[in-house]
Amino acid sequence: AMLSGCSNNDSKEMIKKAKNFSIPHEVSINPTKEDYGILAYNFLHYIQDNYPGRIAGTEKEKEMAVFILSALLNGGYSEKDISIQSFNITEAVPMMDESIKNKFEGGRQSNSSQNIKVVKKGESEKTIVVGAHYDSAGTHGVDDNGSGIAVALENALRMADTQTHYTICYIFFGSEENGMCGSREYVETLSEKEREDIVLMINIDSVLAGDYHYLYGGNVNEHGKVDRAEAVVKAYDIAKKLGLAIQLPPEGNIDYPYPTGQKRSDHAPFNDIGIPYIYFEANNWENGSPIETEKHGLIMHTDKDDLDFIENEYGERAKNTLTDYSTLLYSLLQENDWEQEYK
Repeated sequence: AMLSGCSNNDSKEMIKKAKNFSIPHEVSINPTKEDYGILAYNFLHYIQDNYPGRIAGTEKEKEMAVFILSALLNGGYSEKDISIQSFNITEAVPMMDESIKNKFEGGRQSNSSQNIKVVKKGESEKTIVVGAHYDSAGTHGVDDNGSGIAVALENALRMADTQTHYTICYIFFGSEENGMCGSREYVETLSEKEREDIVLMINIDSVLAGDYHYLYGGNVNEHGKVDRAEAVVKAYDIAKKLGLAIQLPPEGNIDYPYPTGQKRSDHAPFNDIGIPYIYFEANNWENGSPIETEKHGLIMHTDKDDLDFIENEYGERAKNTLTDYSTLLYSLLQENDWEQEYK
């Protein structure tokens, strides 16, 4: 594995563990064009059962990293396609609901985490970054953000042998809950050419439980106007053509001008350096603030972030949401004219 801020020994040990990891049969299927979201759902079930409490820097977060690496290595990628970037965790502990009853500690704590990057070469050096964070706030973390990992991982395996115009860079970020440490580290260490080559960043975070399936995009400039929203408008048009239940946020929100949303996830550092983004998130903004669900309020950062609870309360919502976002992501990555959106 290529290294960035990661000792040879640490990287070799993580790769060795990934190679020796036995991917269970239920998550080792090869995705086909007709089964969008099925592999993501299988991944999510496995995450629910095996990786609760993925607090940044803990053993459980590192175990999750090994699982991601193993899935990639078994799904068509080689070590030369993968890089591991370690970094120090610098922010405070993640915010939790004070009423949480079932917090998972995640094992031995350290002050280090890591990003996992896998590159799928395209016809062009111009790059689309697909990102999702794999740490959690001490819960089962299937909504926040096992769901994003599941969608991104399914897509990475689907795209391994698929020809695309753009190079696709999948980044599984560590330590998002502590202040987007992983995505900040990644952006800060980009070379000038790497920055220039990124035409779009797609971030997937908490796409499981919310009442509505949203796309956000755009930057609020110094004049209070929204610019760089062309990509998210195009993505929304594609979602409509596909007949997907995915929408832009409601208009008229003064605090979060349409079609932007909160800059509290891993797209924010990319937006800060002028890279257009599309943010996938399931939430509920109908009353002007993000409550996630009308029935139960926030699912993320609470002990309701549990697949059993979500399915008991919402039936097929989890499966349907994963299917819709997986379908859209595949279609977005098949487009070959994202650069035209910003001229």
